[in-house]
Amino acid sequence: MSESDLKNAIQRFTRDLADKAETFVADISTLEIRTFTMPSTQIGGLTSRVLDLEDPQLAEDLKLRAYTRIDLDCDTTICLPLDDNDQIDRAVWDIHQSMVNQALRSRETMLRAMGDSLSSALEALQHLAG
Repeated sequence: MSESDLKNAIQRFTRDLADKAETFVADISTLEIRTFTMPSTQIGGLTSRVLDLEDPQLAEDLKLRAYTRIDLDCDTTICLPLDDNDQIDRAVWDIHQSMVNQALRSRETMLRAMGDSLSSALEALQHLAG
């Protein structure tokens, strides 16, 4: 591959990556973590279909128990699960918190990977430009 072809390939890769980065940032700008419960007899039915929260039949089976929304600028909304005595349901809350932490780690990893890819592409272009 000639230097010109390599430079063109890296430029295309960089443009494609920049386009994907824009979409990516829009996609991860808000994390929404929803924790649902449902009767155990209904859980098996989820394996044969996509979890569509707009599905009225599924909505009858699901019970939203906890909700967290975290914007990229760290604005946060949290809805705590309460039990029948208006006390925080610790079991549900602990599971939900675990999922929130996993979502935050995943977003951080994805941001780091995207940044590393963009940085590497720019370094390659600078190296070729001499």
